[in-house]
Amino acid sequence: MKDERRTWELLRRGGAERREAGATKYNGLADPSGAEELAQRLAALVRGLVPTAILVWQDPEDVLLGYVVGRELSVPVIRAYDAEGLVGHSAGLPDEPRVVLIGDAVRDSTIVRAVRALTEQRGGSLAATAVLVETPELRAVADEAGMILSLVRVADLTGGSRAGDS
Repeated sequence: MKDERRTWELLRRGGAERREAGATKYNGLADPSGAEELAQRLAALVRGLVPTAILVWQDPEDVLLGYVVGRELSVPVIRAYDAEGLVGHSAGLPDEPRVVLIGDAVRDSTIVRAVRALTEQRGGSLAATAVLVETPELRAVADEAGMILSLVRVADLTGGSRAGDS
């Protein structure tokens, strides 16, 4: 419960607020020390999966989280993006990657599907989706997201278990 309160405190410092339907976008650039702490917590959740790459979607705020996780795990960070309906990625995605998708939250389930297809196209797998806030949109694609790892759940608005226990 203490970790959950601290997580929401850090999320608020970055502009994210709890809402019944989810959480507003987290901006780690507004609170670099908070972003560092949250990303280090994500890295701790992901470490045992031994990914070969961290993948982030095109949001600059998620790039910040991904950078810290990649630094902590000594693996490259790859940015995936929508290029006029086609999924692209920055250089460095290895063959047969074991990827972890990092972000503040999944608000659009097509992102998970796109990342999964991208990694499978390279002969790899999406080992996990690790987020600050677990959303219903992410749960809706749980069978495609790999292991779901999160610091808090939107469903925990009134308290409850930590989402890293999923």
